[in-house]
Formats: sequence, C-alpha cells, structure tokens
Amino acid sequence: MNKNISENIRTIREMKNLTRKFVASEMDMSISGYGKIERGEIDLTISKLSKIASVFGVSLNDLLFLDISYFFNKSYNKSSNHDYVDNNIKKHDFIFGQL
Repeated sequence: MNKNISENIRTIREMKNLTRKFVASEMDMSISGYGKIERGEIDLTISKLSKIASVFGVSLNDLLFLDISYFFNKSYNKSSNHDYVDNNIKKHDFIFGQL
C-alpha cells in the first residue's frame, strides 16, 4: 500500500483520539490486522478504504490525499500569519467537520 495513505490513516486516527482497538472493532477485524494497515503491509480495496474513512468520519478524498505537513507549515511570514492561521483552521474544520 502507498506509505502516504497508511501514514494518513494512522495520523487521522491519532488526531481523532481513536484507539487501534476501536477502529479494528468497527472494521470487524483483529487489532493486528488493522495494525498491518497502518504500517502499510497490506494492499487495501476501495471498499476497505471507504470503511476506514466512514469510521473516521472523513471523506475518502481526505483519507487518500491529506497532507499533514499543511498544518505544520513553518514557511510563512508574520504579515501573512493571520491568513495562514485562518486557512489552516478552515482546512482542519473541513476535514474533521468541527464547524
């Protein structure tokens, strides 16, 4: 599996404060089987990816293309800091449906 996708899966799970045990249970699989997904050791079908996105409450697009570095981008200047923060908050709220 694409390493970025497995990293996105782990990162989103952690950001949502979900345990591997909970996600594995929701997916009707073992914890060790789910761990293989996060480590990128198995290839996933679209239906399995859709199920993970559903458990996380995010879109499949967010799961596949999330770039976590977007939230930690340090290459901005003080004059644009307000816009940088606003854009990151909007992106976070869109992905995690908080507003």
